[in-house]
Order: sequence, then structure tokens, then C-alpha cells
Amino acid sequence: MKKQKVIIVGNKQYNNFNFNNIVDSFDIIYRFNCARPDRNTGMKFGKLAMCSHMYENLTKKPFDKELIMRVYGSEMEFDFLNDWCDWFQKNIENFDEIFYERIDTHSLNKTLEGYSCPHRFSKMASTGFSIIFKNLLLGNKICVIGFSLNEQEIRKTQGEIDEFAKSKNLVDSCHSFSEERDILAWLHNNKKIDASLCMIEDTEGLSLKKNTYNTQPSEYIMRLIDRKE
Repeated sequence: MKKQKVIIVGNKQYNNFNFNNIVDSFDIIYRFNCARPDRNTGMKFGKLAMCSHMYENLTKKPFDKELIMRVYGSEMEFDFLNDWCDWFQKNIENFDEIFYERIDTHSLNKTLEGYSCPHRFSKMASTGFSIIFKNLLLGNKICVIGFSLNEQEIRKTQGEIDEFAKSKNLVDSCHSFSEERDILAWLHNNKKIDASLCMIEDTEGLSLKKNTYNTQPSEYIMRLIDRKE
């Protein structure tokens, strides 16, 4: 069976660098929770993976906008969430699939052990990492964008309130962002996945951001960028 070229798109905001042609060139595109295309990370909808509470709240019939605004209003900017709810109701059928991604952190750690990776998840892995490992087990060619590789960078998703993002980064909440960075960098440096796109700074011209893991972009991604230009 032919292996698929998969790109896993995190919810980092890109205002300047346009990845549309790059992301849309992949066979399978994964997005997460309150993501949407047309935000410099591809025009194709792809598959939408959700954590348990978002899947329960966002896929109910009929769609309850007041509930969404009430539940997530302390985390997301009002205008973003309000607009996203209207957009989602109109475009829900355009996604290839919308599904709840069950997180099995123990299985992910067993896979890391099998790779002889020195890092583990001590807290629940995020939905994005569960999708990464699912595709690793399928043997797909995996590229990742919109995930953080830099410890100085505030991990903030599109539309998230600044203060909420900062507090989430300080306490790591139910996830450990530092562990996830370590694992992402190790997987890239050991050629399990390609996280080259995570190294690109959000500037109009191409600029690569250094990190403590000494990650280097792949020739494959650099060729895609040259084609884009």
C-alpha cells in the first residue's frame, strides 16, 4: 500500500509567511479544534481532530453557539470565537472528517521506548502528538507545522487570549510543553518526522529560527519552499 504524505498543522498563528501552497501539496492534512484553513496554513480543509470536551460541545446537534461562547469565553478572544462559531456552522461539511482523538499516553511512551528515545510524556499528550504517533505507526511520511521548538516562544493558538496562553505556559496545565518540545525535536533529529516547517519564523521573507536542539531543515522542505517562491 502506498504511504501517504501527511502534514499535521498546529494552531500557531501565521500573519506573514504564507504556507498555503506547501500545506495543500500534501495527501492528508490534519487540523485541530478551533482551526480553519485560509489562515496562511493551506486552503484545503482536511481532517479535524478534536479533544474530548471540544468534540462533545462542538459537534452537538443543533449547534449551540451560546454554550460555546460561555464555555470557552475565558480562553478565546470574543471576536475570534464569535466569528469562528458562525464560520464552523457554515463549513462543517467541508472537512474530510471530524473526529474525537482518544489520547493513550501510555502507548505513545511505549513507542518512544521502542525508538530508544530518552524522552517520555509524564502528563497527557496533546491531541496533535497523538495524531503524530498514529501516523508513525502507519508508516506515513509526516511533516509538522505550527508546533513549537523554541523554549522562549509562548505556545499560543489562534484566537487565544494572551493572558490565558501565558498562564498555560507557566504551569504546563494538563500537558507538559517542555516535554513535547523535547520529543518533537528528537523525532525530527532522528528522522522519524520532519518538523522543518516549525523552524520558519513568521516573516515575509524566509528566516529560520535557531533553537537549543540544533535542528536543521530537511532538503525536502527546502525544495518545497523554493517551489513556493
